[in-house]
Amino acid sequence: MKVVLVTGCSTGIGLATATLFSEGNYQVIATARSPGSSKELVELGKKDNVLLKTLDVCNQESVDKLFDELNDFNVDVLVNNAGVGGSGSVENASMDFAKNLMETNYFGSLRMIQKVIPSMRIRRSGAIINVSSMAGRRPFALMSHYCATKYALNGLSESMAHELARFNIRVTLIEPGTVITPIFGKGNSIPEDEENYSLLQGRMLRQVTKGLTELGCGPEVIAKCMLDFVTTEDPKLHYLLASDAVDNVDVYQKYGPETWVADGEILDNDEFFSVMKDRYGYEIG
Repeated sequence: MKVVLVTGCSTGIGLATATLFSEGNYQVIATARSPGSSKELVELGKKDNVLLKTLDVCNQESVDKLFDELNDFNVDVLVNNAGVGGSGSVENASMDFAKNLMETNYFGSLRMIQKVIPSMRIRRSGAIINVSSMAGRRPFALMSHYCATKYALNGLSESMAHELARFNIRVTLIEPGTVITPIFGKGNSIPEDEENYSLLQGRMLRQVTKGLTELGCGPEVIAKCMLDFVTTEDPKLHYLLASDAVDNVDVYQKYGPETWVADGEILDNDEFFSVMKDRYGYEIG
């Protein structure tokens, strides 16, 4: 029975992933900072092949403690899902805000990766799944720091995939668009942005709402993609999921970064969303 370790399992993608793998022939180690605070996770932990563990990926001691406790397990599949969101302008978002996003979304994944590589390398087998975002493939206004964490995770994963290929260790990036999960409530906007960036705040709200109600996908879709990656004979390095992720990346690549910069100069909302409709072929907000 292969061992799957999933981070950030209290809700959303992590919970869906742990649940899906638990339905197969896998030993699931489902982790969260406070496993007992999630009724769904506690219920899942009652299954014979699910082990709940406390883990804060931002804390090296917590990571070390987890792997000391898992001494009898070799992790076959690592799912780096734990992450936080958040929005705010570069001008007003605090350094602590930026550091918290990077600490969780990038260094948290790195800590886990460094723990599993040695045994995977020795066994010449393993899979590392990093949950990134379409925001790791293209920028979004007022999400600079979040995008930076995902760009960093993408760069790490692509380089690492080359390094580990000869050891038969699979690496992939799951890159969702808008996913209906609580992550949108875990990061706060910056009040100071109201004065100079309210135009962009309004546009972002309209686009996120569109994604949540029409264009995005549920966490079960993401979980299914991970299971497919683990079992397929033709694994991919990138999995862009749901129509908004595919379309956002395609449009950015088609029109280029200079067009993206110029779009920031459009002051009229009707004009802005009309331009976007011409590019996407449908209303995006």
